[in-house]
Amino acid sequence: MTTATASSVYTAYTELLKRSLMNELNPENGLRISYLLECMDTSTPYDLDRVINATSHEQGKLDALAADPNGQGNYRERIFGFPFTMIGRARLDHLQRCVETVIEEGVPGDMLEAGVWRGGAVILMKAVADALGDTGRRFWVADSFRGVPPPTLEQDAGVDLYRDPCLAVPVEFVRAHFERFGVLDDRVEFLEGLFADTLPTAPVEQLSVLRADGDLYESTMDVLVSLYDKVSPGGFVIIDDYGALECCARATEDFRRERGITDPIERIDWTGAFWRKSG
Repeated sequence: MTTATASSVYTAYTELLKRSLMNELNPENGLRISYLLECMDTSTPYDLDRVINATSHEQGKLDALAADPNGQGNYRERIFGFPFTMIGRARLDHLQRCVETVIEEGVPGDMLEAGVWRGGAVILMKAVADALGDTGRRFWVADSFRGVPPPTLEQDAGVDLYRDPCLAVPVEFVRAHFERFGVLDDRVEFLEGLFADTLPTAPVEQLSVLRADGDLYESTMDVLVSLYDKVSPGGFVIIDDYGALECCARATEDFRRERGITDPIERIDWTGAFWRKSG
C-alpha cells in the first residue's frame, strides 16, 4: 500500500465516491419512484405522506437494500434510485484494488469497460487514477448506448435483456455523468456501437484493466477476442456476469480453453469473476 492509498483523505474520497455511485446516500428515492410507478400501473391514488416520508413507510425495503450491497436482488428498488452503477459493493471495491495495483506496480496500459450502463465503473477507475496522480492512461467507455442487443446465437437463447428499456442509456447522458463527477477530460474516450463493430478496430494499444459486462455469450466473446491480447502481463481481466448468466460464463470458459489460458479464475462475489494475466 502506498502513502497515497493509505491516506485518510483518499480513503474518505473513494468511499464517498462509491456510495454516491451506488446511490447508498439516498436509497429512499428509488422506493419513492417505484411506489409512484406502481400506483400508475394499478391506477391507484398515491399517498403523499408515503412519498414524502418514504423512510417511515418502507423500512423493510430499505433494510433489504442495505442487506444486499452486492446487488443480487431488489432490482426494481435499486434501478429506480438511478444509481450510476449496478455492480455492487464487492465488485466496486475489487475494481478499485485492481486500478490501485496496476498503478502501484507500473503495469502499462489503458483501462476499458465494455458494457457501461450509466458509466459508474469507468467513473470509479478514472477517479481513482486521478486521485493517485496517474495521468498517462486513457479510459475507454464502450457500449451500444442502446441497451443489450437481441440474441442472435443459440448460446444466448432465452436471454431477453434487450426488452428492458432501463438498460439503454444514451452516450450523451453517460458523458454528462463523467462531467458531474468531475472526471471528464480528453483522456476519456467513448466507443459507441456494438462490440463486434467497434472493438476490432478501436485505437486501443494496450490495457492494464479490461472489464467485460456484455451479458451475452456473443458480446462477451467479442470483447475477449478483440481485446484480450492487448492486456499487459500483470493486467486484470474482469467478467461481470460470470455467475449470473450461464451464457456469459460459457463464453468465458470457451475462450479460456481455446486460448489455453491457465491463469486461475477467481470469484469476486455472487456473479463477478476475474483473472490476472501472467504472460
